[in-house]
Amino acid sequence: MADPFSAGLLMVLETVLERVLLGLFDVVHKGAKDKKRQRELTRPGPLVERVSSELARGELSAVEQHEWRAAVDAVRESIEASLPLRPEEALRVMLTPESLRAHVMSGSEKIRRAAGLSEQATAVYDALLLRVCVAVVELVWSQPEYARRLAVEMFRMGRATADAVARLADQRQLALTASHRDFEDRYAEQVAHALGGLELFGVSRGRAPRRQSFDTSYVSLAVARVGDTDELTGAGLPVAAALADTPRVLIRGGAGAGKTTFLRWLAMNALGETRTSGDEWLGLVPFFVPLRQYTTLPKPEEFISPTASMIEEEKPSGWVTARLREGRALVLVDGVDELVWERRAEARLWLEKLVNAYPEARYAITTRPAAVPEDWLEDVGFSAFDLLPLSDKGVRDFVEAWHTAARDEPGLTRDARVWLTECEARLVATLAKRPDLRRLASSPLLAGLLCALHQDRNMHLPRDRRSLYEAALDLLLVRWDEDRGLALPSFSKEEQLVLLQRFAYSLVRNRELMVPREEAVHRLGNAMRGLRSHDIDPDEAMQRLLERAGLLREVASERVQFVHRTFRDYLAAKEVVDAGDLNLLVDRAHLDEWHDVVVMAVAHARPRERARVLMDLLAGNDDTRKDERGRDKLRLLALACLDQADVIEPETARAQVTAAAAALIPPKSFAHADALSEAGSFVVDLLPGPEASEEAAYIVRTLANIGGEAAWERIAEFVAVDHAMVIDELLRAWRNTPDAEKYAKSVLSKVDFGDRRVDVRGWHRIQFIMHLEKLRYVRCIGNINPLDPLGAMPSLHRLELWQNEVMRDLSPLAGSRSLKELHLSRCRPLGRIDLSPMRDLDELHLHFSRVELESLEGGALRRLQIRDSATDEGLEALPGLPALRELAIDHRPPYPLAGLERWPTITTLEVFGVPSADDLRLLPVLEHLVVHQPESVARLEELRGQLPGVRITT
Repeated sequence: MADPFSAGLLMVLETVLERVLLGLFDVVHKGAKDKKRQRELTRPGPLVERVSSELARGELSAVEQHEWRAAVDAVRESIEASLPLRPEEALRVMLTPESLRAHVMSGSEKIRRAAGLSEQATAVYDALLLRVCVAVVELVWSQPEYARRLAVEMFRMGRATADAVARLADQRQLALTASHRDFEDRYAEQVAHALGGLELFGVSRGRAPRRQSFDTSYVSLAVARVGDTDELTGAGLPVAAALADTPRVLIRGGAGAGKTTFLRWLAMNALGETRTSGDEWLGLVPFFVPLRQYTTLPKPEEFISPTASMIEEEKPSGWVTARLREGRALVLVDGVDELVWERRAEARLWLEKLVNAYPEARYAITTRPAAVPEDWLEDVGFSAFDLLPLSDKGVRDFVEAWHTAARDEPGLTRDARVWLTECEARLVATLAKRPDLRRLASSPLLAGLLCALHQDRNMHLPRDRRSLYEAALDLLLVRWDEDRGLALPSFSKEEQLVLLQRFAYSLVRNRELMVPREEAVHRLGNAMRGLRSHDIDPDEAMQRLLERAGLLREVASERVQFVHRTFRDYLAAKEVVDAGDLNLLVDRAHLDEWHDVVVMAVAHARPRERARVLMDLLAGNDDTRKDERGRDKLRLLALACLDQADVIEPETARAQVTAAAAALIPPKSFAHADALSEAGSFVVDLLPGPEASEEAAYIVRTLANIGGEAAWERIAEFVAVDHAMVIDELLRAWRNTPDAEKYAKSVLSKVDFGDRRVDVRGWHRIQFIMHLEKLRYVRCIGNINPLDPLGAMPSLHRLELWQNEVMRDLSPLAGSRSLKELHLSRCRPLGRIDLSPMRDLDELHLHFSRVELESLEGGALRRLQIRDSATDEGLEALPGLPALRELAIDHRPPYPLAGLERWPTITTLEVFGVPSADDLRLLPVLEHLVVHQPESVARLEELRGQLPGVRITT
């Protein structure tokens, strides 16, 4: 039976939610009548369950039943009296639980007096009203259509997050015109339709695969910062954390790594169309710019063409540039690597001009690593991140998401769903036992292929990449239609393959990713030479391939492309071999867009052809014979080809490639390391140990990519290398190891991290973090609970908890003898965090977190840095801290400092904006004042003259 508190909450929610939410629905949608959404909003379901399960009862459990009833009735009447909300106040009231509570309290004074509540009933009233407000606002924010409009309203009112306010301080007076707001709503609908959802390979078997929800099917990828830095992100940063403080990012990822899907997910986050939406993106306007679709690089007003071409004529003049100027634009540039090499310099200049013209906008750009150097846009403020391969947990999460989507397909019998559940369990077990398959599943594309083939082949899987693609093509071109009882096409699987190969090869040879449908049909007609079914109309053949093959798709403006570049390259490689164009293959091998074509061509070739290609690669082509770096690139490419060639004739060719590779060891860059690792496990014994200090990070990357017991043993040799890049690679290897605990104990326990910060996400690694005996500084991002592993760390000195919405109990940290400094940033659980276990730390940082400030009363804190809603209007809410020496107030001016005299022990004060000298004279021992973002140099100099005994810095 529910406790009285939970029962009261449920009673109030049931009677109030409908009026609150439907009223807001009308405000946001201007009278739209979406009955399905209305029903969803007025059935809080899981939210109410979560609220009820987290209620803290404590001393309130002793309240008499009649007191409970009086308090519940008073809360209901108070909220009812505050409704309905007027259109001009609805969005403002729903910004935060506090703003909703203040609105209710302001209109219910008579009700509270008339209720005659006792002291205990008043406590119930206060607690219950706060919980109701939290529940209502969280439910409202969880709905995409409300979240986006609320975020835009926050922007307009200057009440957005601190970063947004700081970034747009000069734009507060800028108001969106009515026409701009209306078009923004229309544009958001078009973008959500164009980019919303993702396709999981093989889940749906038919012409139009169903799009899966990002919330249920997207496995959020991790990123790691590229370059030499003391921020160790190799274990993987959540995307939200990486981009929150980095407005310009270059995202690098290999074939099938999920780069385009990642940008689509970012766009949906900006629109509030996912349950994972964060405050950092809500209210931003996403512009998805796939470079492959532009014949000339677009001007800003053309950014909406790929996603909203049907409403382009409705766009108010200058609408896109207005969003760019005010900093609300999120520009998502996809596929720099899909431009031919000569156009990448043009793209770089275009991006430089765009960023210089609109520096307040946010930018995310994707590319393959080999296409551009990691510092490609560094001089215009871009930070480079690698999109990391799926970790062991990521692969398991993907397999679960894929099979969940498959079980949700319409028309499945109960037995079929049970069988899919068995498939899922068996595949997870198989991947755990077979490292070769686990490495294949490191990208979402290949993981999806494995899931589909495991199901289709009765839980049996191919062993290498070539076999994987062959089986996938057989599944797509023949098996699915056979299994579904559809009439087979009038041309055979072999004929379909030849058509696709020849079409793919024409694209690769002409350095194209898509062509107009008319041109595609023309090329298909030319490709029909030698086919038994050569008299088939090319347009009909194209339509058949588009509808049933699952390898081609028609995109904007009637242009045709392969569903993924990987399939294009695989099929083109087969045609290179069938057509005998091996000379052209070697001539183009130095171009990065031909890399995968060369590797797969060697896989397709006969043994003697393989030897010939490998020897020609070692000799170099006309473009590399006078270029040492170019020759090295071809030698590494030859080495990568070996892993796809079980049989080579003569066998001496293999030995020659291996000998040439030895001259390239150790690797001189991460790109070389990635290429070297493709050669397989024989490289492990050729790599030097930590004595090769300059190349140590690249060696660790090579070993981690190869994997296997021998590679993990070699990695352990590098634990004593005191270099940030090496340590970051050791952390990155932690993601790939099949046994995270064993690796933590045997490798990371011996690493001396110094004062470098290590970013860690996910319970699957944090549960073993106590084994990192020399780790002093940790940042944990995301929902981590409980905190016991962190409290058990023997050397932890500084801990940062970011974006944690489930943690409320800090007591596991109280037992740490080494912990001196704690940062809580955007930690917003339901209810407030009790800080009393941390009251005797040396230093505490609180930013945008739900905390009980009064629980610090009398603590021994020496430094406090804060930005909290409780102190928005002044310092009265801060507790007494007799040992406080340093206070940093991160609120933006104008901000009252009244009450500073309560902490006469302060020697250092940090503020934003130039404070009043009278306020500062209340601090008798003040020695140092730090002023961030002073309004003017003149005011700062005036303050220095008024306080000659205080050192004032900026």
